[in-house]
Amino acid sequence: MIYIILISAIIGCYITYHIYSHKYKKKPLVCPLKAKCDPVIHSEYSKFLGIENTILGFTYYVFILIFHLLFLIFKFNNYFLEFFVFNLSLLAVFFSIYLTFIQLFKLKKFCSWCLLSALLCFLIFINSYLIYKDTIIKAAIQLQKLSIFIHALTSGIALGIVSVVDYLFFKFLKDKKIDEKEKSILDNLSDFIWLILGLIIVSGVFIYLSDMDKYHNSVKFMLKMIIVLIIVINGFLMNLIVSPKLIEFDFQKLNNLKERIFISMGVISITSWLLAFILGRLKTIPLSLIEALGLYLLFLIITIISSIFFIKLKLKN
Repeated sequence: MIYIILISAIIGCYITYHIYSHKYKKKPLVCPLKAKCDPVIHSEYSKFLGIENTILGFTYYVFILIFHLLFLIFKFNNYFLEFFVFNLSLLAVFFSIYLTFIQLFKLKKFCSWCLLSALLCFLIFINSYLIYKDTIIKAAIQLQKLSIFIHALTSGIALGIVSVVDYLFFKFLKDKKIDEKEKSILDNLSDFIWLILGLIIVSGVFIYLSDMDKYHNSVKFMLKMIIVLIIVINGFLMNLIVSPKLIEFDFQKLNNLKERIFISMGVISITSWLLAFILGRLKTIPLSLIEALGLYLLFLIITIISSIFFIKLKLKN
């Protein structure tokens, strides 16, 4: 299994360097499966937080390669390091899934080199789990307090950033439209939210693993994880469908369905983040999971209707 990781990391280094060199030498990138690689690697999604995805990928593969070579040679057993490497491979899988969705549903073009890199990330993750599965549970128990701290901290940071995004959105709407510069600012903040969301999911997984019986029967924890799942789905839809057309929207009267859908998605985002943060502060909730979900959905509906009414009233003034 460790040899699969080493081979995957070596191939990953080659792929990311191959893409990077062709892109910056302005050479056409030939896809083995006769796909269209150039539109993908030159798209706005080829960077994350201003850093080239190829650089992020190359750095990840080099780290994985060096770590597992040292692991193979010296046979060390440090569950903190193994825990960190597994977390890193899990984040890499989430990021690869995100980029694959971008190719398939937003760009509607795919780069076979990029898809191969995503497959390598998945192979590294699966084999890391098989190698370190005993360590993962042990580390999750030992680092439970740290996982809870990271989970709470990132939830608070995410709520703050989402609040800033909402504030900027209403500020930008003073002229009843969103221009390219304003959209770019919102997109950069969105990238950062995805990074924080990845940390929330990873820390949540390890909180669950630290005491599976306890958290499986916790209405509060399960409700929060469902809300996080809704945030992820809503975020994917906003990034893939709504955000690219943001500058085309007419916010003059909010009479069109697409503008109302966008506002509704924004409300779902900020409301869900707020509820997830509040749930993190509570010890328990005196409701069944079905009852809690029903109240959550009812609260979303009321908030969406109220927000659309408020925004229409504000735009009139």
